[in-house]
Amino acid sequence: MIVYEADWICPISGPPIQHGAVSVDGGRIEKVGAAADVSGTHRVGYPGCAIIPGFVNAHAHLELTILRGLLENIPFMEWIQRLTRIKYQVLTRDDLKLSAQLGAIEMLRAGVTTVAEVMDVGTGWEAMREFGLQGIAYQEVFGPDPSVVTESMKGLGGKVDRFRTDESETMKIGVSPHAPYSVSRPLYEAVRDFARKESLRMTAHVAETRDETGFVRDGAGPFAAAHSKRGIEVTPRRCMPVAYMDSMGLLGSDMLLVHCVEANERDLDRLQETGTFVVHCPKSNAKLGNATARIYDMLGRGVRVSLGTDSVASNNVIDMFEEMRSAIFQQRTLTGRIDAMTASEALRMATIEGARCLGMENHVGSLEPGKRADFAVVDLSGPATQPVFDPVETMVYSASRANVRNVFSGGREVSLEDSEILREVHRVSQKLGKSSGVQI
Repeated sequence: MIVYEADWICPISGPPIQHGAVSVDGGRIEKVGAAADVSGTHRVGYPGCAIIPGFVNAHAHLELTILRGLLENIPFMEWIQRLTRIKYQVLTRDDLKLSAQLGAIEMLRAGVTTVAEVMDVGTGWEAMREFGLQGIAYQEVFGPDPSVVTESMKGLGGKVDRFRTDESETMKIGVSPHAPYSVSRPLYEAVRDFARKESLRMTAHVAETRDETGFVRDGAGPFAAAHSKRGIEVTPRRCMPVAYMDSMGLLGSDMLLVHCVEANERDLDRLQETGTFVVHCPKSNAKLGNATARIYDMLGRGVRVSLGTDSVASNNVIDMFEEMRSAIFQQRTLTGRIDAMTASEALRMATIEGARCLGMENHVGSLEPGKRADFAVVDLSGPATQPVFDPVETMVYSASRANVRNVFSGGREVSLEDSEILREVHRVSQKLGKSSGVQI
């Protein structure tokens, strides 16, 4: 049994423990407490550091990592269209696997040990398995034209069947009907029935932009124009996007809604009443010029909210410290309340609440006996994180991914060699630069 000691242990399930320790045996946590009270055959010390649970990044796209910095300063509709064109017309499956591998390495180096990956071609799942990232890989499905429901569902079912053979208790497959502007009502309903028959968790992008609201409610705006151009009928739903999802029976404890920035009072009430989970992506929403989700109001109603980075195509870096800070500052600005969100609440959203949103709170998200030994060592000894009066406040307000010193997954320290992958990334970036007119 190995004992890991640090100046601070932050179990999340309880208050920080000064001069604490975590004992690990067989990839599981055995005991958490004061260092003097935790015994073991071998002791490893991390002076000047805090040990925290590995972060749970509740919304990401590993397959899009290679697009970092390529889609800057353009409107959301154009952003989506250019991303789609590059993904399907320029990148190969090998390129997308390389992209997912790069994303997995970045996640782990930033202290993320569990992820909710939303993928298309399946390379996100492959990278998760290769690098030991726990979580759910949600298989996307698209089809705005009702005539393609059978074809879309056949493709979805085949992929899910193939990937599920490699599931474990903390590595699962889910499904993701992409968004209201890319999924028809009949396809939403077919995915809903399939997911619940197969006991698959779901996630979906919803209520992300004003244009999406205009499309769902009024059948107007750029998404409607794009549909009409393709000969796809547009039907005004006369309701908000969350209410539209509710009308199809998609809300519930098996659904994780992404964004929810365009939500009214009734929407928030229904999220609470149905036990639907929400993942907040503060930096991505802000960078794309979208509204700020009403997280303070959600939490006040008891809605379970987690944190996600989204893809680096709309965020640029995987840094859960930045996400926590952004979430706090945005809510305080939105509400004018200093108590709109605390550092402790933000850290819970980045750990145990993320695990709860994935249905994995019994395995990851906090440092408790019996759970996986997934944790990060955060160095607080530098000038920017001294002095430490409260380790949670210090980490949330002052630390960054650069402070992550060591990462453990299943009790094993993560060692990442990336030189070959980075060489390949440079090669693919040259192709991307030429295809998009960007000089690299």
